[in-house]
Amino acid sequence: MRIPHSMPTLGKEEAKGLQEVLASGMIATGEEVERFEREMSSYLGLRGAVAIASGTAALHLSLLTIGVKEGDEVIIPSFTCSALLNAVFHCRATPRIVDIDEETMNISLATTRKALTKRTAAIIIPHMFGNPVENMNGFLSLGPPVVEDCAQSLGATSCGRMTGTWGAVAMFSFYATKVITTGHGGMVASMDEKIIEQARDLRQYDKKEDYKVRYNFCMTDLQGRMGRIQMGKLPSFLKMREERAQLYDKYIKGLKGVALPPDKGIYYRYVVKISEGKLKRVLDQLQQEGIEVQRPVFRPLHQYLGLDGFEATERVHAEALSLPLYPRLEPEKVSSIALCLSKALEDSDSND
Repeated sequence: MRIPHSMPTLGKEEAKGLQEVLASGMIATGEEVERFEREMSSYLGLRGAVAIASGTAALHLSLLTIGVKEGDEVIIPSFTCSALLNAVFHCRATPRIVDIDEETMNISLATTRKALTKRTAAIIIPHMFGNPVENMNGFLSLGPPVVEDCAQSLGATSCGRMTGTWGAVAMFSFYATKVITTGHGGMVASMDEKIIEQARDLRQYDKKEDYKVRYNFCMTDLQGRMGRIQMGKLPSFLKMREERAQLYDKYIKGLKGVALPPDKGIYYRYVVKISEGKLKRVLDQLQQEGIEVQRPVFRPLHQYLGLDGFEATERVHAEALSLPLYPRLEPEKVSSIALCLSKALEDSDSND
């Protein structure tokens, strides 16, 4: 038995759509991308969206559109993907790494407030694992522009509002294993038309009246059509993710030494916590059984930078385990994974 950690959910519709785009001869940036942008902004209820070549590029442009520059500081949590570090450094700004809330695994408002300085130009708020940050108003009240990292939270809501609609600007990722996929790809979205205009201008460098550093961050029409098809499937994707998460809850609840994820969000990842220093043994045993479990964050950012004092992040990193969860995951495999997890925990106890 081999169960991948994550897989894209693709069907005949995507294959047919890509064939139609190929037959049209328009495979660069054209009407399909424009339609994808309009459909995304309409879904979010925002004034505009700009399709980008990748999520990291979308985050980079998001920072540029709100004026982040050399000498500025950008606050980001430690327990997240290194793409955030890259985006900040691409702007020649300085990352200010902060600790997380141990229960939600999202950025901590208290540590963010302490990290504010006169040089703080932005706060990046990732909604980790599809679990939305709840106190968005608290972060907005701090003053600096908020960039929402919705790479894992498309379709999630926070206090009745969709993630991506709170901050000055939001970015999305459509990598192969994201909530919807275009293979690679991303999106910048905002209610501010000036931000959308800047993102569109920076996305492409050619045929401009003036010169400044711009980029080749365009999405292709092949990706645009695929994104549109995937957006049509988004409600069913979210429903299937929730159903599989509920099955995990049913099978895992009550297991000694396992803490369930927060009961909210869209379950981009199903992240449990394994207590008492057993994570590595449990992870190794499940992988030996053919179940591709992972640490949800490969390495916290503060460790890359040699920083100390991130106690909540360290504890979560030592306990967090991401179990397979995606729409194509058959319900019976959820049961098998839960049984293997239970056995791995029992074996770990017997070896102590």
